[in-house]
Amino acid sequence: MEKEQSLSKFRNSSYIFIPFRYNDSCTFRALVEKLDKSEKWKSVHDKNLYMLKYVADKFDSENPENCQCFHFVHQQNDEAGALYGTSPHRYQQEEIRFTFFLKQVHMFCFSTGVGMVAFELQFTENDPLWIATAEYHLKKVSRECVVPLLKDNEPDQKKEMTLLDFAEALSEDLMGDVPFDFFFYANPSTERANSLTYLDVPEQEDYSKELYYLRRCYSEDFAYNKNPESEAKEIYCAGREITWGISPEAAICLARPEGHESFVHDVFFKNFNQHYLFMYVLLLHQKYVLYMMLTQIGIGTYNKLETLEEYQHQLYEFETDFVFSRVTEVPQYQNLYNRLAEAFALKEMFLDVREPLVSLSEIRRTANEKKQQNRDNAVNRSLFMLSLLTFFSALLDSFDFVESFFSWFFDANIIKGIQIGSMALVVLAFVYVIKNLISSKKE
Repeated sequence: MEKEQSLSKFRNSSYIFIPFRYNDSCTFRALVEKLDKSEKWKSVHDKNLYMLKYVADKFDSENPENCQCFHFVHQQNDEAGALYGTSPHRYQQEEIRFTFFLKQVHMFCFSTGVGMVAFELQFTENDPLWIATAEYHLKKVSRECVVPLLKDNEPDQKKEMTLLDFAEALSEDLMGDVPFDFFFYANPSTERANSLTYLDVPEQEDYSKELYYLRRCYSEDFAYNKNPESEAKEIYCAGREITWGISPEAAICLARPEGHESFVHDVFFKNFNQHYLFMYVLLLHQKYVLYMMLTQIGIGTYNKLETLEEYQHQLYEFETDFVFSRVTEVPQYQNLYNRLAEAFALKEMFLDVREPLVSLSEIRRTANEKKQQNRDNAVNRSLFMLSLLTFFSALLDSFDFVESFFSWFFDANIIKGIQIGSMALVVLAFVYVIKNLISSKKE
């Protein structure tokens, strides 16, 4: 009860996303089956009410045969709501730990072979700059250590680990080994996690500065640079109470509940942790799959027909099941979806992903021409042999015909001359045929 009260007074919620790809020993259906049977994971049946039916039906986990994404939550028992802290960092002239409650750990498994572990956090401060600085450190999931804090706020150093270590430990506990390739597109130590954050703020004339730091996960050390052009793209006012800040690294929702507490805290906050969360996951998934495809089509494979055809098939399936230009009739939801897709540069990434397929038609044409050439060569060889046989047959036939026919009219010497002439004609005809066969082969 005391733990619940301590959680309720902080009006913020944040998700840190760690992407992974299934390795060769793990498949989508096998992973989902393992999670379903595990006592440590619980299936979440998301109700994507705001999505159009043709989109929502693909993610209906109550229809598992056709579901393309499953959502699970880790059953942490005593660890649920545990207080954690980062490594000590300098903030406003003091050495502090950025502290947060670890509310839940989510896992999203997609049929594409890409998934995400999402750490749901609640910070112990509501100050925008404090949270931005905390996320600046936490997004470095392979370098920033977090540690459980005991009752006296002393760190339990024995349990210190990075969030990436945490995710790997959960996957190893599930499968007996590490079945995932985390941050498969990044070089070691350069991993950066995306974040999605909700924050209650009081009424204020302008939040441009706060949004600048929050949407980029910048620490206080970064100088504020007001840029109206970028703000027009990256700040979206969805209503009087709700303002979004968007960047390739993060999305922040600033809520001003004054006078509308019931709607913001009861309705919108619930939607944020369900519908808006899933929308962000869906778009992140698109980005990570495109990264995966660009990683797979490595150097030296652009001229391999079978590889490109398989690549084209994968891209077609992915676009059919997961890429949508319109997901809802709700304007605020669709507008945010469009802005997030633009922030992730998904259109530009699709151009990069389709680039290897530009050569596919040329490779197919070359392959077909080669096959046709091989067929023509085989026919020409057959015709040559047939012509050779015909030549000898014609020689013999012409020799016999001249002797039998002209013996009635001429003596033996004249017949012999006629035979030589007919044989010469047969030879000339044979040479002409061979010449044509050679010419057609060269062409």
